[in-house]
Amino acid sequence: MSKIKVTAADGLRVPTEHNPHEYIGQEPVEVDGNSLYYRRMIDDGDLVVVEDTAPNTKTRNAKGE
Repeated sequence: MSKIKVTAADGLRVPTEHNPHEYIGQEPVEVDGNSLYYRRMIDDGDLVVVEDTAPNTKTRNAKGE
């Protein structure tokens, strides 16, 4: 299960997959990237994938530089 961060497109609130009374808004939310529901919402333009802004520490070389 791969996790991705998404937000709703401007002006939209998108129901979550397992709770239709809980919505994804403008704050980034981590969801299952393999879910057909979320993949369809991304393809339709209702959800937008957000890139992680935290620095990636896994890209450092073996010497720690």
